[in-house]
Amino acid sequence: MTIRMVEDIGAPVAVSAIDLITEKVAPEWNEWASYLMTAAGYVGGFMNFGGPFVKNLGVASLPLTVRAISKRIGITEPVRSEAASRLAFRPAAHPGIRQTVVPEFENVRVS
Repeated sequence: MTIRMVEDIGAPVAVSAIDLITEKVAPEWNEWASYLMTAAGYVGGFMNFGGPFVKNLGVASLPLTVRAISKRIGITEPVRSEAASRLAFRPAAHPGIRQTVVPEFENVRVS
């Protein structure tokens, strides 16, 4: 398997560059740019127009389009927690859950 520089690396770089540029320069067009790239990539790939670069352009832009559609229809994004907060042990702050004492470890002292 060979990696083709223009098709396999250039298309995702082009999608990222277009996303970053439209986000800074014209944020109102960012959503439509993702739709356009995905549509052009998949339609162009289906019609054998532009070769692997255009097909990879559609594949690389699909996550942007899904994100834009989910924001438009009101699906909230999942909350991402930091790794340290996931690893730290904290008792539950939920009012229906209370901390209990295990009888075997009742006399253990922590210094």
